[in-house]
Order: sequence, then C-alpha cells, then structure tokens
Amino acid sequence: MLIHGDFEPQQLYYSLHELVRLAFPGCQIIKEKGGHHATSIQIKMEAREESTVIRGAVFSPEGNTVLKQEYQFRSQGTNPSNEARWYARRFTYQLLCQHMDRNINAYGLLTGMRPVKLVHRLMDFGFQEKEIANILQDDYLLQESKTALLLEVAQNNRPFLLTPEKAKKMVSIYIGIPFCPSRCYYCSFPGMLLKDYDSEIKSFLQALYTEMNQIADCLQQQDISIQSIYIGGGTPTVLSAKDLEEMMDLLNYRYITHRTQEITVEAGRPDTLNPDKLKILKQAGVNRICVNPQSMNDSTLKLIGRNHDQKGVVRSIEWVREAGIKQINMDLIVGLPGETISENMSTADKILELGPENVTVHTLSLKRGSKMAAVEDKDEIDDRVSEVQKGVEFFASQLRQAGYLPYYMYRQKYMKAGMENTGYSLPGQECLYNIQMMEERQTIIGMGGGAASKFINTSDWKLNSSYNPKDPASYCESIEKLIKRKVDKLWALN
Repeated sequence: MLIHGDFEPQQLYYSLHELVRLAFPGCQIIKEKGGHHATSIQIKMEAREESTVIRGAVFSPEGNTVLKQEYQFRSQGTNPSNEARWYARRFTYQLLCQHMDRNINAYGLLTGMRPVKLVHRLMDFGFQEKEIANILQDDYLLQESKTALLLEVAQNNRPFLLTPEKAKKMVSIYIGIPFCPSRCYYCSFPGMLLKDYDSEIKSFLQALYTEMNQIADCLQQQDISIQSIYIGGGTPTVLSAKDLEEMMDLLNYRYITHRTQEITVEAGRPDTLNPDKLKILKQAGVNRICVNPQSMNDSTLKLIGRNHDQKGVVRSIEWVREAGIKQINMDLIVGLPGETISENMSTADKILELGPENVTVHTLSLKRGSKMAAVEDKDEIDDRVSEVQKGVEFFASQLRQAGYLPYYMYRQKYMKAGMENTGYSLPGQECLYNIQMMEERQTIIGMGGGAASKFINTSDWKLNSSYNPKDPASYCESIEKLIKRKVDKLWALN
C-alpha cells in the first residue's frame, strides 16, 4: 500500500513514520503530496509568535473520508523543537486513531523496542508508581493493561540493575555463533545455514578466539570483571563436542571468575543437543540452558522447518536435568501458521509439565527476509490478529497461575496484534543477562558473528553501540578492525 506523506517541516517524517506504519502495516511512505489513487496524510506545523499550530488530515482513495484536526500549544522550555515533535506525535497518533476508528497501538506513543526503560527512568527521578501510571496513560496514551505490565516488569527486574559504581567495573559478555542446522520458516535472523562444517566453522572459530583473547587483555588491564556470559547464535550447540569444549576452556581461562554469576548457552534446536555436549557445558560452569521448541505441536514444527518433534524436546529437557544444569529457559512463539488457541493450550500444558525455570512468550514478528514473509498471504496473517492476542493473553494467564512472573519484555517491528515478547520466571530464577541486555544499564561486549556491543556511560546511562558483521566470512576478514574499535570504546569509558 502506498501512503503519500506531506509533512511540513519535512523533518517530521522521522518522528511520525512509525506511527503511520502502525495504522497501515506494511505500507510504503512516499514523502510528497498524494493524489486520489492512494491514501494521503498531511501534517503541517505553523510557528506563531508564542505558539505552534498543528494541522492534519487523512484523505482516503475513495474520496469519502476527510478528517481534519487543529491543535495549538504554547512553546515552552529551552528546546521547543523537541516539544514540537512531541506534540506532533501525539496529534498524529490521535488523528490516525480517529481515521481508523480504533486504537492503532496498545502502547500509545511508545514505538521503541524497550518501553520498560522509560519506567526505570521515571523511577530514577523519584516518581511513584501511581504517578508513573498516570504519565504513561495520560501523556503517552498507553492502555491500562500495558501500563500495568510495564510497571510490573520494572518492579520485578529493578533489584537486579547495577549501581553506576558497579556498572563501571562489571560487564556481561555475548558470544555469537552464527550457524544453524536449518532455516526456520519465520526467521530473518543472521544465522548461516551450516553446509560444510570444517570449511565454515574452523576459520570462524580462529577469528573468534583472536577476538576473545584481545578483549580479555583489555578487560584485565582495566580490572573489569564479568557478571554474566550468554552464548547465542544461530545455534551454538551446532558446534562439535570437541570445538564446544575448546571454546568453553578459553572462556574459563580468560573470562570466568568467582564474580561470574551466570553462564547461559542457547541450545535453541533440541536436535543439536546430546548428553556428551551437556556434560562438557556443565563441567565448564554453565548453569542455564535455553531449549527453544517454539511450539509443542508436531505439525507446526514440521511446517516451520524444525528438525525435531515434541518428543525430541522432552528428551533434551531430560538430558539437561540429568547433566545437573539447574536452570532451563524455553521459548514459545504465538501466531505461528495454522495455530489457534487450541494449539496454544496444548503447548502450554506440555511446557508446564516439563517445569522450566523460565518461559519466554514471543509474538510472531513477520520480518522481511523470512520465507514466511515471501510466501504467506499478508491479509490472511493480519486476519489472525485476534487469535494472536488471545494466545498471548492465554499464556500469560497460565504462566501466572503456575507461579511465573514477568521480569523482562521487549517489542519488535511488525509484531502481530501490537503485542510484545515477555520473559516469565519462577521467583529467584531470573536470567541476569536478559535483564541487563534489555534495560541497558550495563556494558555488554559482543564477540562473534552478528554480535552487538553496547558501551554504557554510567553517568547518564547513554549508550554507544557497535556491531560485528553478520556474515562469518566478513567477520573473519575484519576481525582486527573490530577488536580495535571495541578496545578504544572500553578505554574511553574508563
């Protein structure tokens, strides 16, 4: 769908385009005046002597819908441009809701990935819970249920946030192994389909070990310790037992100390696990394993390209318990093709029988680059919105009844039903890495393919990010440059 956007001043586009896409998912916005062949949105701001007027309209292609509003506010404060953008967003949101005759976003003006960060920021300024709720609903236009969720998550994970003094001298580590045994139907993640183990893995590991050693030297020189380590991907357990042991030995030698509280390995594919690998991980100090079935319905697993069935999931969980690894996380996705509330109920029953310490409930995000986006009929997917909402609410209810509490959450673009991804934990079993990554109150150093690093300035919690190439060959070729960039950023922080 084409949307002709006439924004004045033109810089408004960067503040408003995400709101337009909430009303018209999948649309293409052309920054010019439109004709009768496409929906046209006009937002104009006119600065006057002591105030600014915002006018807007949405013109439908049928020519029978023209909505106009006018909004006037007094310019205040030292930065009127930020104030103007704020009012323009609020005005545009209300205009689009009026045009669509519905609320276009349960999170109101919050379109970012990490809405809980706003709650923590307000808490830092001394606002109480009731005051924060009023701000979220009155100023940011959140629905009451989403306000309650954000407050609950923030209250549950706030005790784990580091003070500025501790955050200066304690970081977390992410190791990215960007290989998978197959490509999931819904996935656009930078995982490389593993075809030739020896030719693809060996050179990658050589570059990874170079990066690990040189970053470890820098951390040691600055007396920085490691709080948590997360080994993700791709699928890290696609590594052979020998290579997995070699990588864990290096981590133990250079990174893991008595101050390291958590070591997590993402074994997202149950078919890549076996007792020998789990024994290696346990001996290396791993205390958390992620086994991610996404669904416990065999027909769905086959459709989305997984190389395992529900029996394989159960067997993997049994192996993890037998290996003595205490904490298990399981990921589920609501909105997979062909699944309704009936399939959700089946998955919930089977997951709760296994008793994982953490369960993360994801809402399907239909991203460009996935096979699903290329094949599925978008209108049919959008028709499943109410089913997805019911599924997310059902899992939340079942998990809460079983004693799980929400402790981290985030949102993504193109999520169905405007929902969210929420991590639930039994009390005392929260994943530290998930909290630190989402709330961005700790420096995270990412190494390996597609890994993101976040360097946090503890004086104001602002961050500076850098990213390793997703493609393993590009990563190997640029390894020295990547290392230098991270070392420079670490020294700049301290």
